[in-house]
Amino acid sequence: MTSVTEQADREFVDAACLALRAPTDGGDPLDALGWWDLLSELSDRDARAAALALFRAQGRELFGSAALGGLMAQPFLVATGLPPGSLVATVSRWSPRRGERLVVVGDVAGAALLIDRPGHGAAVVASDQVELHPVAVAGRLAMYEVELGPCIWTATVAERTAEPARARGRFLGRLAMALEILGAAEGALALAVAHAATREQFGQPIGAFQAVRHLLAWARTDCVALEAVTTVAVRLDEATPPRHDEIVKALAGRNGRRVCERALQVLGAIGFTTEHDHHHFHSRVLALDALLGTSAELTHALGAWFRETGTDPAAPAAVLLSE
Repeated sequence: MTSVTEQADREFVDAACLALRAPTDGGDPLDALGWWDLLSELSDRDARAAALALFRAQGRELFGSAALGGLMAQPFLVATGLPPGSLVATVSRWSPRRGERLVVVGDVAGAALLIDRPGHGAAVVASDQVELHPVAVAGRLAMYEVELGPCIWTATVAERTAEPARARGRFLGRLAMALEILGAAEGALALAVAHAATREQFGQPIGAFQAVRHLLAWARTDCVALEAVTTVAVRLDEATPPRHDEIVKALAGRNGRRVCERALQVLGAIGFTTEHDHHHFHSRVLALDALLGTSAELTHALGAWFRETGTDPAAPAAVLLSE
C-alpha cells in the first residue's frame, strides 16, 4: 500500500474522530459527516474506506450510533425501497443460557428494523412493533435485545434476494466491527502509554522498565497487525478470498482482547477502577467480539473448513501487489 493511501486512511479516521467529538446541538454527527450518503457509494474504494473509518473512530472515542445496523442493511435497500438511514439490521448474538438472540446497536428510534432469517428471507418491521430490552454492557455502547412479541413475521424480501444481500451485509458488518475493535484497542493502549510516561516508581517513569516496554510493544504489534489486515480487506472488498471477513473478525477479537489485557497490566490497580476509562474500551471489545461469531467460534469453524476443503484463505499476492 502506498504512503498516499495510508495518509488518506489516517485522514478519514482523524476527521471522523473530530466530528464525533464536536458538539452537534442534538443533531446526528453521522449526518454532519455525510456518512449516510456514503452508503450508496460503497463500490468506490475511497468512499468505502471513508465510510468504514467511522467505526475505528467510534472505538477510539467510545461513541455509539446505529451505523453498524445501517451498514449491514445497505445491501437490502434496493429490495425494500428504503433510503439509507431508515433501515437498521438486527445482529445475531449467541447466549449460552437462552440461545440465539437478536440485538440492535445504537439508537434506532424511528427506524425500521430488518429481521433476517436465513433460509426464509427477511422482513422489515417498524421499531415500535417490537420490544427493545437494554443490554447491560459497559463500553458506552447502547445495545438492545429485540423481542418480536405478538408481531407476526412475514418475509418481505424473498430468500433468493436475501441470500446474497445477507452475505454482503455480514461481510461489511464484520469489517466494521473489526475496525471498531481496533479503535477501542488503540484507545486502551493510549491510556496505558500515557500512564507509563507519568507513573513513577524508584524515581523514574515505569515506561523506562523493560517489562513494561515489552507489554506495550506487544500490544502495539497486535494493533498494527490488525490494522494491516483490516486495511487490506477494506481495499480489496469483494476481491478478498472466501470467508476472509471471518478471518478478519476472528483476528480482531483475539488481538483486541490481548491489547486490552496487556494495557491493564501496565495500568495496574488504577485500571480496575470504574472511574478509569480502560473498562469501557475493554468492555466494548468484548461486546463486539460476541456479535457475528466470537474469535473462538470463528477460529474453530475456519480450522474445520480449511481441514476439510484445503482452501487457501490468503489473499493472492498478485491482487495485493496490484493495490
